[in-house]
Amino acid sequence: MSTVGGFKRRTAKNATTRRAVKRYEPKVVENPKRVLFLKGASSNDVVTEAMVDLMAIAKPYCKKLAKKNAFFPFEGRQHLEFLGFKNDCSLFCFGSSNKKRPNNLTIGRQFDFHVLDMVELGIVAADRLDMSQTVGVDAGSMGGKPFFVFDGSEFASDPTFMRLKNLLVDYFRGGNDVEINLDGCDRVLFFSLRSKNGEDACVAPSADCYTNKPPSQKGNAVLCMRHYAVKKPSAATGVPKSIKNIQLYDVGPNFDFEIRRISFATPQEFKVACRIPRQTLATLRSTADNVQSDGLNNLRGQLHVGKQDVQELNLRRFKAHRRGISSGAADCDEAAKEASKPRRRRARLETDAGESRPETDI
Repeated sequence: MSTVGGFKRRTAKNATTRRAVKRYEPKVVENPKRVLFLKGASSNDVVTEAMVDLMAIAKPYCKKLAKKNAFFPFEGRQHLEFLGFKNDCSLFCFGSSNKKRPNNLTIGRQFDFHVLDMVELGIVAADRLDMSQTVGVDAGSMGGKPFFVFDGSEFASDPTFMRLKNLLVDYFRGGNDVEINLDGCDRVLFFSLRSKNGEDACVAPSADCYTNKPPSQKGNAVLCMRHYAVKKPSAATGVPKSIKNIQLYDVGPNFDFEIRRISFATPQEFKVACRIPRQTLATLRSTADNVQSDGLNNLRGQLHVGKQDVQELNLRRFKAHRRGISSGAADCDEAAKEASKPRRRRARLETDAGESRPETDI
């Protein structure tokens, strides 16, 4: 018997059950990550509408549970881990609202059906999804990919916001496509940070907020999320396909989230979660040398180019250039030979002063 989320799971006894359980076993290439949307015991219309709009962005990699759940992710993870295993969803969005934390959304991800990262967000402002401005624009197509834009130096310097950036990319990226066609990227997700008063520097809350106790450092960061549709110029209009000619349409949903509580995995746990399988790593090492992966699991390589002899390049040489090079070399050789020879004094012809030239009578 195995344990998932604190609950004991019985072993399979027949072939049908074994095949069903085999779908949940680890794979070399995992299935696309799906988002599990579920509600708490109490919620309101603001939370429900926000979850509906986020579900529209995450389609088709999402699943919604209609039943209410009487637990809180920051107080107990067992039920959340069990529901993630049961529905085969490694991402989750938990919506709730109460007097202490109104309009609350908890997003996070799991690894090996154990909660890895969680962020609690409070909805400060929200705009609903409106596709009326995208008439004639291929936006929101099935399987489309979004562009990600992160504005702010905090996403590249602060460890907390760097992990938040990694979580947001993992949350909205969609399927596990190796090659991406730019024509299929029809949306832009723009994220930025600001303080509550708009003047102070952004400070993230502390991570010592598991269970119901408040964090020692509350923080003042507000995460701004904007969603745009992309309209690319077509060949029929005669406008060149350049990034300068791309038009953006604000279609929503747009949110301002107050970052309330966070719970991130330790560096050791995060390193284990980012480990590449041996089969995939062997393929990468056999095809490319000096390859490394960054924080977003993108492969980066280094090329070592040797010294190249320019004289041996097969280029077009004009006849005049060849003649100039050969004549210049010959002149240099002759000048060197003349310089090596000893100088000879010229014989001066002396003429007598008394001798006069014969005159000619005409």
